Amino acid sequence: MSAAASPGPTFRREGILHVTLIAPDLDAVCAAYREQLGLAVAARDPLDSELAQVLGLADLAGAPVAWLANPAGEAVVRMVEDPQARQLEPMFRHGWLSLEVLVADVDALVADLRPPFRVLRPPADLELSPAIRASQVLGPCGEMLYLTSIKAAVPPFDLPMSDERFSHSFIGVMSTPDRDASQAAWAALAGHPGWAFETKITVLNDAFGKDLGDRYPVAVVALPGQCMVEIDEVKLPDDSGLEAAREAIADIDVLSFDSMDAKRRFAGQHSIALRLAALPEGLASAGWNLIGDVQLGVARHVGLVGPAGEHVQLIVDC
Repeated sequence: MSAAASPGPTFRREGILHVTLIAPDLDAVCAAYREQLGLAVAARDPLDSELAQVLGLADLAGAPVAWLANPAGEAVVRMVEDPQARQLEPMFRHGWLSLEVLVADVDALVADLRPPFRVLRPPADLELSPAIRASQVLGPCGEMLYLTSIKAAVPPFDLPMSDERFSHSFIGVMSTPDRDASQAAWAALAGHPGWAFETKITVLNDAFGKDLGDRYPVAVVALPGQCMVEIDEVKLPDDSGLEAAREAIADIDVLSFDSMDAKRRFAGQHSIALRLAALPEGLASAGWNLIGDVQLGVARHVGLVGPAGEHVQLIVDC
């Protein structure tokens, strides 16, 4: 009698379902997330060619993939291996800047971290509300994580709380040259106008050598499932210390959205996956570029690239 096939990973049902990271060394990154953050490898398989197109990773079809699950058994991180991915800290480019991850006790978690994780800012209450306490950390792929504990309600925002060491990404944080354009794009996608304000972002001020109190135009747009996208308008610094950043993008004259892979791909955060009931109309006029659309099982998977270069995998129920 043959052994029964093992069930596939379990996924969240709403909001930010999972995130995709590009890992130069899959085994090393999985080990770091397992040993220090408490995630488990739920599945390993090659990247499906149709899904690779949706993700803007057509040239990585067949690449090794690992799904990492939180203590609740939900697969919340997909790692795709690419040993050739560019290394560049996310503060020095537009697109996805960070994943805000819900944790039970940010102080205890950060106290346990060691290389390859690097703490950029120690845990502190946010200017927005003392009910939110967060620390900014660089991970083994060069990804930035805002490890965040929510201690009480923060109206008008609908934010989750958790007693898990590492629960899930509930906010995607992006860097853009134009807050208003990015806010309009995300409002069209999410069906929510969002809120605009200014706030200090100490991790960016640290990276850019600016006064820690300097403020940035910011917007947040609500997503389903107590999730949000945060939009930070960032003028990238231009000084002699950033040759690597300029060299990494100097040869990208025209952005080709149907093949965003080789020249635009960096190690670290690549995409967030959202579940929507239907594909909104008017996305192209709002600044979104569709790079893939495929039916996989009972769901439609749509790949989108936003006006700042951020990638989104939409999972639309059929």
